Amino acid sequence: MIRVDLKPDLEKSLPKLGHSEFEFLFHHSLAGYWDWDVITGETYMSPSFKAMFGYQPEELENHINTVFSLLLDEDHACANEAIGAHMESHGQIPYQEVLRFRHKDGSTVYVNCNGRVVSWSDDGKPLRMIGTHADITESKTNEQLAQMQARRSQTLFEELRKQKSKNVALEQFTAIASHDLKEPLRTMGSYASLLLSNADEAYSTMSQERRLQSLEFIASASKRMTAMIDTLLDYSKIGKGSQKSEVNLNEIVHHVTHDLANQIQQAKAQVTCKELPTLQGYGVELGQLFQNLINNAIKYTDPSVPPVIEISCTTDENSVYQTFDVKDNGLGIPEDKIKNVFELYSRGHIDHGFEGQGIGLARCKKIVELHDGKIEALTNPTGGSIFRFTILST
Repeated sequence: MIRVDLKPDLEKSLPKLGHSEFEFLFHHSLAGYWDWDVITGETYMSPSFKAMFGYQPEELENHINTVFSLLLDEDHACANEAIGAHMESHGQIPYQEVLRFRHKDGSTVYVNCNGRVVSWSDDGKPLRMIGTHADITESKTNEQLAQMQARRSQTLFEELRKQKSKNVALEQFTAIASHDLKEPLRTMGSYASLLLSNADEAYSTMSQERRLQSLEFIASASKRMTAMIDTLLDYSKIGKGSQKSEVNLNEIVHHVTHDLANQIQQAKAQVTCKELPTLQGYGVELGQLFQNLINNAIKYTDPSVPPVIEISCTTDENSVYQTFDVKDNGLGIPEDKIKNVFELYSRGHIDHGFEGQGIGLARCKKIVELHDGKIEALTNPTGGSIFRFTILST
């Protein structure tokens, strides 16, 4: 149905063209033209409109139901909402939508649809709507391919990052096996050799007290090595067999401070926690993260100064990460050790006589990386340390 009152207006705007030339341009220059009688449902569809979906002009009935029959079921609601918004706003909201249609061969055609009501009744009801359809399948396919490639690149990047992290962990393990674990073995070997060389009491110059002392050194080294192996095994199990779930970090910190109640009370520590988010994560591991950081803040402090620990979180609306700070007023970390403080068996306060295996912060780093984040140690301007880490919020 071509309206006779439309074409003369178009022809007037193109006065240099003959009638046959105008007919050719009208039917072929537009990607697809349609003219809908809203009252009767009769809808003219140009030959190029029908060809877009693989049909000859005579194969499709000129009715609005035909247009909707070509539309994918999933896009019906979207099309109706867009047309309804245009009509209800009396044309103030433009009708412009990308919709998916079904081609005659079964493939999907992405179409950029534009239209407007050009005739209204006296009481403001739409009478007639015209518009164009442009096939954007190729550009949409290219866009999807680009997005797919971007996702693949991101996946590859993440795999490479994880592999690099594994390689670093393997290098650290090798260093530990070759140095840290050998140290107690050397101690045991040295004192065992000393005892063996003095095994014959008839020729031994070794006193009984010295023998007992050597045995104590061997037992102590054995105990130390066992503890190192146990902590290393615990470290290797972080994240193994765990499943992500919704985690309320306020509840996590509450449980941690409850478990550390004795240490907090004995140290007269003050632990404050601002509102924390709920996110997808590994609940047990996140509990270990906060427990290690709070425990360290209580442990590495001047006995004459009650520990003050502040936990907070900031969210950047332009980022997918949450940033957390755990601040304390403790001894701080020496500048020459702050960069390596997250390595396995690194001791930031070895000269202060504090007990520990030096694996707590390495554990924290692994837990943060399990959540695709990063952790760093900073010097608190008012004294003490700030442990800042990020966690993916989704």
